[in-house]
Amino acid sequence: MDDLFENTLPQFALEYLESLQQKGRQPSTIKRYTYDLQDFFRWLYAEKNTTDFITWQSLTTVEIEQFLAILQYKRHYKSRTMKRIITVLKQLYRYHQRLGSCKVNPVECVITPGLNGTEMKSEDFISELEQKRLLRIMDSDDGLSENQQKARTYLTARNKSIIYLFLYYGLTLKETANLKMKDIYFERNELYIESTTGVSRMIAIAAGHKKLLYSYYVTIPEPVRPRYHSHDPFFVAFDFQRNTYRWMYEVDQPKALTEIAIQKMIREEIKRAGLRKGISAQHFRHTYALETLKANVDPEFVLKQLGLKTPIALQRYFDYIDKEQHLSKK
Repeated sequence: MDDLFENTLPQFALEYLESLQQKGRQPSTIKRYTYDLQDFFRWLYAEKNTTDFITWQSLTTVEIEQFLAILQYKRHYKSRTMKRIITVLKQLYRYHQRLGSCKVNPVECVITPGLNGTEMKSEDFISELEQKRLLRIMDSDDGLSENQQKARTYLTARNKSIIYLFLYYGLTLKETANLKMKDIYFERNELYIESTTGVSRMIAIAAGHKKLLYSYYVTIPEPVRPRYHSHDPFFVAFDFQRNTYRWMYEVDQPKALTEIAIQKMIREEIKRAGLRKGISAQHFRHTYALETLKANVDPEFVLKQLGLKTPIALQRYFDYIDKEQHLSKK
């Protein structure tokens, strides 16, 4: 591979291209893939000032979609080119997943409007009926084992708080899992959302929602309760065997609820509610964005609430709203 590629692509991307060579892929194909990856990593460097593996590995689906939105709406790339770029990015992640060096592929869930069937559909959102069913079941013991019922006193407010942050404020899975006590301002009804992938921001929360978050907080027994204004995690993991929240003695703080644990909680609650499989934190975030824009809220406010950097990222929601309105007039 010539020096131009080595000078413009990180080593982990070069390794992927070299694997394609070893599989006998055509030089022309590898050259196109190289140009696509150069384009992507130039964008990544402009956004993050680095193209290192950890930064690339930590990218979210929303961020990948922001890059693709620039190609689609600013550079006016054709559908065929867009699909090729999505494939290249997806395969790069899959290559490192096979090596065991990368766990998540954010490109798998990418939604890019206007690409022959990849525009947003009703299935990408959670209907009002689905929302009501989910929140109702979360207040009940339906479908819970005896062991789970014993823990429910502690977990109802915690789990609902997480869903509320997704559904009513558009937080991402990572932002929610990373909330620290220093970010919680109960007295002001505010949360500081520190984002490593989007825009950090302060958001106001409704008084009723603040009460829910606070009620979860005070259900945690004082010996293992996160300390106010500290770096302790806000959302804490639960030990079902001991029926209490978990504490990490080696670092002297509560054990944070992980992204994987939150995803598992969502799946379990969705199953209990009898809703369709596959609903994730991103569905809630999409629903927040759509419903807020349909309520004629200033797009600049929505952009800020979501921690997005460019108005282009909202275009897919406007496209969906336009499609809905067009169908309703038929």
